Amino acid sequence: MFSVKNQFDFSVLEPYESVCDYYLFDTKGKEPGGNGYTFNWNIFKKYPSNKSYFLSGGIGPETLEALLLFLKRPESDLCCTLDINSKFETVSGFKDLKKIKDFQYQLKINGYGV
Repeated sequence: MFSVKNQFDFSVLEPYESVCDYYLFDTKGKEPGGNGYTFNWNIFKKYPSNKSYFLSGGIGPETLEALLLFLKRPESDLCCTLDINSKFETVSGFKDLKKIKDFQYQLKINGYGV
């Protein structure tokens, strides 16, 4: 997992290129996860790898419009997985299945398999 704040130095990926199948990018915050906010996905315009990546960090119903715009851009082509955990919790550790299904439906009707 790589933590991203406002910018990211993709050269840190070089040692992992031959030994890893995917990268996970999450928002850098106080906690190792579940901080509830996104980072600037424009960093992927400079993504140098051919490896697919997981996108994490604050992805939830309120970010759907921005996410759909991102997924239409070329820099999202290698984004293969979305981590939606904390924004879909009613309380820590408990997911709201209706919110998840609604989110999946919105992705699906916009052309993104779930």
